[in-house]
Amino acid sequence: MPPFPLLAPEQWRAPEEALRQMYAGAEARAIANADWYLADRVRKRVAARILRGLAIVLGAAGALQPLATAGSSDGSLAWGYVLLAAAAVCIAFDHFLGLSSGWMRDMVTTQRIQHRLVEFQLDWAAMNARDAIGPDQSSVHDYLALLRSFMSDISVITAEETSEWVSDFQTAVAQLNNPTGNR
Repeated sequence: MPPFPLLAPEQWRAPEEALRQMYAGAEARAIANADWYLADRVRKRVAARILRGLAIVLGAAGALQPLATAGSSDGSLAWGYVLLAAAAVCIAFDHFLGLSSGWMRDMVTTQRIQHRLVEFQLDWAAMNARDAIGPDQSSVHDYLALLRSFMSDISVITAEETSEWVSDFQTAVAQLNNPTGNR
């Protein structure tokens, strides 16, 4: 994530340039936030999906195996149990390694920290601006308020989407883990 432009009080003597720097910083942070979603989710998400996909395939194969060997009496039913056990091991790996749940917790925690960081940085910038140019420069404070609103909205939109995704994912996992198949 690019550093936020913390401007010294003397830089606020040219408020237009200072506001341009702050706008560029806010925009870069919003873009970095979106890019972070695309990049950071890969490792744990891919591993969790592979394990869950294997669990589904192995579970289905284990359940279908007795049907495939229904006409034979060679005792090959045991392979169905082996496949079902392998499916359970895949789910256990995901659970105990915390791949799915850890990634979701990391996402939510990071967003909360980023949201609070944005508020702090903008409060700091507003204090610097007030110290440098005084309270009579209301247009600068209006721009700072707009920056705060924009950055806060980006954080809230990101957090809301992640919360919805977490809820949907947890519902799907609960349904998958429900042994009776009730929904």
